[in-house]
Amino acid sequence: MGRGVFSDRPEHIFIEECPDRELRENEIRIKSEFSAIKHGTDFNILSGKSPFATMSFDSNLRMFIDKPLEQINEVCKTPFGNMTVGTVLEVGKSITNYKEGEKVYAYGPIAEHAIVSEFYTQKLPDTMNEMDAVCTDPALYAYSAVRDSNAKAGDNVTVSGLGAIGMFVVQLLALTGCMEIIVVDPILKRRELALKFGATLALDPKDCDVGLEIHKYLGKGADIAIEASGSYKALRNAMRSVQMCGTIVTLGYYKGTDQDLALGWEWHHNRLTMISSMPTWNNPLRDYPLWNEDRLKSTLREMFSRKMLTSKEIIYPIVNFDDCVDSVMDVYRNPEQSIKLGVKYGK
Repeated sequence: MGRGVFSDRPEHIFIEECPDRELRENEIRIKSEFSAIKHGTDFNILSGKSPFATMSFDSNLRMFIDKPLEQINEVCKTPFGNMTVGTVLEVGKSITNYKEGEKVYAYGPIAEHAIVSEFYTQKLPDTMNEMDAVCTDPALYAYSAVRDSNAKAGDNVTVSGLGAIGMFVVQLLALTGCMEIIVVDPILKRRELALKFGATLALDPKDCDVGLEIHKYLGKGADIAIEASGSYKALRNAMRSVQMCGTIVTLGYYKGTDQDLALGWEWHHNRLTMISSMPTWNNPLRDYPLWNEDRLKSTLREMFSRKMLTSKEIIYPIVNFDDCVDSVMDVYRNPEQSIKLGVKYGK
């Protein structure tokens, strides 16, 4: 049966016994050994300011639609967490690719015994560790954004937001051969790690006019800005950081609405291009059919296996399952304490 982490209202998570049920034919039950949260998405939902709090996404219309009032007020207990690594305990009757005892990683909640979909499950290669495995999700979004940016060797690129996604953006830009990689984040420890990953300049947005400093440093604006923080203010800074006809790629999960964008400024006068990067939710990649989500994922697995990408120093703290609720809420309130929080099971 086992226990799992759940949320039932904004800023409230708790540990509770998971209901024991039979597997559907395409499901896998695993004994979790290591799990992780996704700070942007999980904390956005936890804040109560996610669009899903009051709206639902109509997959046919591809639009957010207002929920009926009774659904908004309905108390709904949902599993909490993003990815988990563990050992297969049981498989659904239609599954032939996985068997009991195999080590796998999957999109799934923080739970001692997690039920996951076969579609979102992968075997864990011997060449990948469990921390790399739970980082394949932020790496997927980072990889898609770098590809969408069309960054090439010699380009000057800014990256705002140095969570796990931003850290992989920096690593991928360095692999691409970008000339200058300028990172922006208010947290010192994150800026220092980004410099280790290949950034050439790190700026604290609390201490300077980001756009002006980048123009001074480069002698002009950057070619590309990748905005991974989900902050409207950071998005405005990104618009001010690129040169005429520059490109801004957004992949942060913005919450609420904001009027901090000032679209009559550089956005209008420099004829900028903005690209929303989203490799999932049935969105085709911009270079489809040569590339699709499966190819992105398999390529990333190979990159981790070849040590072209690393999760080193990205996951901290690593806490015990029994203590994870307090730890998650501490990081939620004090984001400087973590880039990506990990959860281990057992003593």
